[in-house]
Amino acid sequence: MSFNQQLVTNPCKLNTYDTKCLKFINDALKETSESFEKEQKLSDKVLLNLYNIFGGVFERALELYEQARITHIFPSETTVAASHNERNNARYLVQVKGFSGSIYTFFPDINYCICTSFRCQVINERSLFTCKHVLAAWLATVTKYKLLYRYVTEKQFQNLLLYQVSYEQHVF
Repeated sequence: MSFNQQLVTNPCKLNTYDTKCLKFINDALKETSESFEKEQKLSDKVLLNLYNIFGGVFERALELYEQARITHIFPSETTVAASHNERNNARYLVQVKGFSGSIYTFFPDINYCICTSFRCQVINERSLFTCKHVLAAWLATVTKYKLLYRYVTEKQFQNLLLYQVSYEQHVF
């Protein structure tokens, strides 16, 4: 599911401007992904385009990406699991280690993070489209470079899910 589809389901009422902006951003992300598939690199044009759209958030996301702070976490009964190349058919979570050392865990392909920036600037103020953690995770997922993989037991995976649910209920 695209960022655009996720945000359209946002309980906040979107006006025409919001909808057009979301479509523009979603199209730009799709073009970036397609460009990377063709060229197998993020061209200067693509990087400049992303910077023009996201500004400082993109700069910080790129730093997180370059420092390999993004991990896909897969559940498995043992620590040996199916190849990460089959992740489209697998359940997984994304973890990003922030610059402060905090770990942010969220679902893939959903524009949502538990960080303060997301809560304040994306949800409350609606001044940003996303946070650096989600954007860094998106970059790593598209390029598959600098992306780490971790396999945990089903119980550990469920605990990660439960932690996310209890944290969100506490914050909101």
